[in-house]
Amino acid sequence: MDKIKLAVAAREDKTPRQLRREAKIPATLYGPGQPSENVQIDAKEFSRLPKGAYSHMIELEMGKGKPVNAIIREVQRRGTTHEVLNVELYRVALDRKLTVTVPLKFIGVSTAVTVEGGQLIEVFQDAEIECLPGDIPDFIEADVSLITEIDQGLHFGELKISDKIKILNPEDEVVARVVAKKSAAEETPAAAASEGAAAPEPAAAAS
Repeated sequence: MDKIKLAVAAREDKTPRQLRREAKIPATLYGPGQPSENVQIDAKEFSRLPKGAYSHMIELEMGKGKPVNAIIREVQRRGTTHEVLNVELYRVALDRKLTVTVPLKFIGVSTAVTVEGGQLIEVFQDAEIECLPGDIPDFIEADVSLITEIDQGLHFGELKISDKIKILNPEDEVVARVVAKKSAAEETPAAAASEGAAAPEPAAAAS
């Protein structure tokens, strides 16, 4: 992935609400060995960040200062509108490992689905990993072709990764599983019972 850049500026002497009204997001930059800094980000520029920015190292352009390597540690949003209220940026050192979450990419075809007619359930969509900032992958592949039987699962311990990366999820935790589909015959009685329960309602309304 190309280097992701984000411009930040020193926080103006305004309240967070005033900054948001001016389309700026209040943010905090912190990390080991450095004092915490109050900064601000242009809301429009932040909204244009690619999805990968939330799980990769980004380069903060600090005006005339030296660029800073950081990751987006947390984004606080308003529940109703999803407006970004605050951002936490974590300063990283290139020689120190960190913990990040990266997406899973499901690949392959399970014969438990194509041959036995099962249904694939993706239990997890991402994995928590530990590695150096420069080794963060775009994604981790989860090969569902390893699932050959119904009720069999693919576990985190079976994922193939670089020796530079450590998956922190428990090895025996299921990433994906193939389960049996409900047959039409099994679903029919439930549907019939539902229809039967609904039948008296028109008569009650008429009376």
